[in-house]
Amino acid sequence: MRFAVGTWKNASIVVKLMIAFVLVILPLYGISIMITHTSSKQMQTEVEKAHESKLYFYHNHLQFEVERMSGLVTEFSFDETMSTLSTRAAIMSRYEVTSSLNNIHNKLGQIMVTSPYISDVVYYVPALHKRVSAVDGIRNVEDTEWKDLLETMGNLNGELSYSDNNLYFLKSNPYNMNHEEPPNFILGIRLSAEELKHRLQQLAETGGSDITLSFGEKHNVAISSSDEPTSAALLQRVSPVSPVSMQVTRFQSDPYLYYSLYDPDHSFTLTASIPNDVLQAPLEQYNLWLWTLTLISIVIIMIFSFSIYRSIHKPLSVLIRGFRMAEQGQTNIHIPQSRRDEFGYLYSRFNHMIERLHILIDENYVARIRTSEAELKHLQSQIQPHFLYNSLFSIKQMAEVENVELIQEFTDYLGQYFRYMSRDSHSEVSLGEEVDHALVYASIQKIRFGSRVQLQLEELSREYRDIAIPRVIIQPIVENVFEHALAKRSQGGILKLSYQVEHDKLSIRIEDDGDQLTDEVLSSLQESFQESANQRHDNEEITGLMNVNQRLRIKFGAGYGLCAQRSALGGLCMILNIPWRRE
Repeated sequence: MRFAVGTWKNASIVVKLMIAFVLVILPLYGISIMITHTSSKQMQTEVEKAHESKLYFYHNHLQFEVERMSGLVTEFSFDETMSTLSTRAAIMSRYEVTSSLNNIHNKLGQIMVTSPYISDVVYYVPALHKRVSAVDGIRNVEDTEWKDLLETMGNLNGELSYSDNNLYFLKSNPYNMNHEEPPNFILGIRLSAEELKHRLQQLAETGGSDITLSFGEKHNVAISSSDEPTSAALLQRVSPVSPVSMQVTRFQSDPYLYYSLYDPDHSFTLTASIPNDVLQAPLEQYNLWLWTLTLISIVIIMIFSFSIYRSIHKPLSVLIRGFRMAEQGQTNIHIPQSRRDEFGYLYSRFNHMIERLHILIDENYVARIRTSEAELKHLQSQIQPHFLYNSLFSIKQMAEVENVELIQEFTDYLGQYFRYMSRDSHSEVSLGEEVDHALVYASIQKIRFGSRVQLQLEELSREYRDIAIPRVIIQPIVENVFEHALAKRSQGGILKLSYQVEHDKLSIRIEDDGDQLTDEVLSSLQESFQESANQRHDNEEITGLMNVNQRLRIKFGAGYGLCAQRSALGGLCMILNIPWRRE
């Protein structure tokens, strides 16, 4: 027993899966389940097809009779005697009129015997106030009788009409929508509801189903094989919403299953209601076998699942838990293992990977951090106060004119500027300090350029002043504005500083009204900002901006940094994006 357990523990995962697969396949009798299921479905399909075939059979029979009766009405409406009697009666003798009416009566009788579904054929001559019937003969009528019949023409949305509890095929000549004006004649075939019901009863005798024949899109008239026809509301639910072709539709409503076939050409519907017990009776034996096999399958699946859990899921969970702990920075983990299968090998490789990770952290990661810090210091050292000599020259000029107050103001700004630039103890400062430094630089340049430059400076809100950012990132952008956009202007130079907040991002906008910015230069600048932080640029004019962009990316990530666009003032608009979240 112990030997068997040890062999199972040391066996390959593949062997375990094969054994579990055999344990699942053999007891399930998969072929038996497939045969049972297929036979059950096939028998149910055959039963359903048999009922559908009955609907199609009776539909084809009824469609043939309806089209034939409709054709007879149309054909005899063009009969010379019927169509001209009304117009010729005024010039005919009484004998000729009577002879014509008798002739029409004989023709109506000929129409009646052509189909068992015809109970009577009627012919109205409003001008003579006469009615000819194949059953009742010739008699006088009031105008209300033919008017009531004429008003119902086409009320079932097809060739059939429903009047006084009878179905008719009606034809008037000429056709006139104004029923107050009498037509020359009205010809109608009255259907036999008793014969229709008798045929439905014959069709419903086999199969234990009830069949309902309804006319009109809203099932206005219904004839059923049983004494209780299906309700119009239920027939409406069974019928298709937008019938475009003659197809059988199904609808389940306990305890019946309904089959419906709609004929859009003649606007009638055949609906068969079949008790579920009749449909399910042949399938009960198959269901018993199916439930038995299902119970066996559940037991086998439980055994198989437990085997998979013990063999794969449980040891795999241990390995996944170790990886998750490593992802969270817990590198002091160790998976104890005594297995000799594939998972034992994975555990040993995982432990080796963790040990190797410690070495990589010491040898590579720390070295890369130091390299990044050195690169940052190098980038910061590239930002120089290029205006030093110009500032000293400006002081000399002010001294020559003895402008002591302006010298005091200028040297005060210059002292603040160099004190900020020479402070190397911190690589990061608050946004408020950086903005103040940039404003000091702008004030120095304002004194140098005088009235040639205007400063439009928006005050920084207090809630943004404490954001930590790399030191000296705004002043190089302001310096670029003076060097490339405002230095050559004789008047009208504008420097604008504003702020914009969108979601969790603060945008610092530095704009000018320079007139030297071309679309090619702007496009080149935009592409440079989108390149990799390690990309080198040959254009010395934008090197300072590239350094600022790289430092922002090192600090905040690739989603932040600088972007350029044309300012509404006409010059360049540099946008400095940094993250900001409301506390």
